[in-house]
Order: sequence, then C-alpha cells, then structure tokens
Amino acid sequence: MRALHFAFCTLLASASLMNALGQGNEMTLQFVAFPKRLKPEPVELLIGKEKTINVDTPGHELTQPYKVPNLKTITVGKTVQGEDGKPVFQVYGKADSVAPQQIILLIRKGKQDSDGFFLIPIDGRLPNFGGASFLFVNASNIGFAGIIGDQKFALRPGKLKIIKPKPNHPPNICQVTLSYQREDTDKWKKFYDTRWPANDKVRSLVFFYQIPGTKRVGLAPIMQVMNKNRPRKEAP
Repeated sequence: MRALHFAFCTLLASASLMNALGQGNEMTLQFVAFPKRLKPEPVELLIGKEKTINVDTPGHELTQPYKVPNLKTITVGKTVQGEDGKPVFQVYGKADSVAPQQIILLIRKGKQDSDGFFLIPIDGRLPNFGGASFLFVNASNIGFAGIIGDQKFALRPGKLKIIKPKPNHPPNICQVTLSYQREDTDKWKKFYDTRWPANDKVRSLVFFYQIPGTKRVGLAPIMQVMNKNRPRKEAP
C-alpha cells in the first residue's frame, strides 16, 4: 500500500510540473473511476464550506465537464448524519489540484465507495494529445510496457506517456501487445494482445491499475471523439 501511495504521489508530481493552477475563478473537472462498476453511484465533490455537488463515477468514459469554483484541493466523499444529528461530510479521498482543467482518476480502495479512493488529478490540457494519439497512464505500483503500431514504450509506476503510433495493419489499425512486471521480480507477463484503430477524429486514454485486494491488473481504454461539444455541468 505504501508503494502504491508513492506511485500516486509520483504521478501527481509529474502532472503538477506540466502546468500550475490558472488565475481564473473557475476550473473544469472530469471524473473516471476504477475498477469499473456495473451500476456506479455518484459521490459528492466538496466545492466550498459545507457545500457539495454530486459527480458521476463511470469506469467506461469520462464524465461531462463539471465547472466549479477554483479548488486548491479536490475532495470527494458523502454527507452523512453525525452523532448530534447534524450533517457531516465524510471524506473518501482527496488530492491537490494541478491545473484549471483536470481529469480526476478515482481508484477504489475496496468494494464499497466508503472504503475510500486514491485520487489522481491529471492536467487536462495535455499538449500534443490529438487525434490518433494514445495517452497511457500507469496508476499502479508496478511497471507496464507494450508495443502499439510501430512504437514501443515502458511506463514506471506513476508515469504517463502520449504516443502517436504509425498503424501497421490496414486500414489504420495498430497491433497492441501489453505486459506488466511481476511484483518484486524482473520478469514480465503479457496480458493483452489485440488491435486498436488509429482515427484522426478520435483520441484514446488508456489507464493501467491494480484490482484492490488482489495481485490482478486492470486495463481501461477510453475513446474520446475530437471536437465533440458536450455541455458542462455547473455547480449550483
């Protein structure tokens, strides 16, 4: 668990180096949660003193953008009734903000949301992340490596990488082979072998993570259509 926390801190530091918080009074957040649930429930985002909004926690796509006041810390949880009968905000997880536009990864610590989340904010203004590109994010404490199209890559824990591969199968299809490094060894195990399209109108986010309480690894590829206008959810 300590190694996993270190990996998350490393990823946060990497994202923080890309951009500092902007000077505006508002920020935009999108959320995605792993492991994926069949019927994910929303959690509450703390946006001010005793003020929250509900945010969705899908595992197959990014949420719509939430437009909220500038926050130094991203905090999620649930409002419960305290011993004195008054509402109390129960924190499930929090992390420092990194940019005015952020993608927030919610990594579940257990089977229930109340078991808590590791929060991983990523700068949503990633440069060079355009059509036919793939953003790989290693949100685990083990190494991952792979081949996509004509490109090889390796990702240490807590790192991210943008790749725009050259397709090696017509029409515009990339062969994809992924492996992970077994814990406490130098041995690698292939766990994914397939083909993905490389479309100039689509960009893909690919998240590596570990299943809580097990040694199993998870993979979540998410496709985004470029220039697709989606309404923002604004904080009330």
